[in-house]
Amino acid sequence: MTNKQQINKLQDMAELAWASYGYFHLVNGNFDKDILEKIERKENPTITYQDILNVEYKNCKVIGLDRWGKEESIGKLDGDFSPLQSQNFFKKYDLLEHCPNTDSGFSASLFEKSNYLPNR
Repeated sequence: MTNKQQINKLQDMAELAWASYGYFHLVNGNFDKDILEKIERKENPTITYQDILNVEYKNCKVIGLDRWGKEESIGKLDGDFSPLQSQNFFKKYDLLEHCPNTDSGFSASLFEKSNYLPNR
């Protein structure tokens, strides 16, 4: 394996480890209305996987519905990837499963290379 191949492999492994800390349980929530004007996303307020890792949305409040259909804050985004890095990561990998923090503090994210998924 060449040095360049080793560096690329290490970069991939580091990004996978880094991405595994994403708050993916917040996907499909909405950005807070006050923030939508600042980030120019009024036409699409729904949070995506890329938004979760994107550093531009760090500390943005996520709005969801409670069991009575009333809007409430359900968390904050805490991504550390650059916008391009986040976009490229999800072109390369698919999130198969995410288990948010349990009472014991365990959480897990399972990714798979996109080109290995059948029928895609």
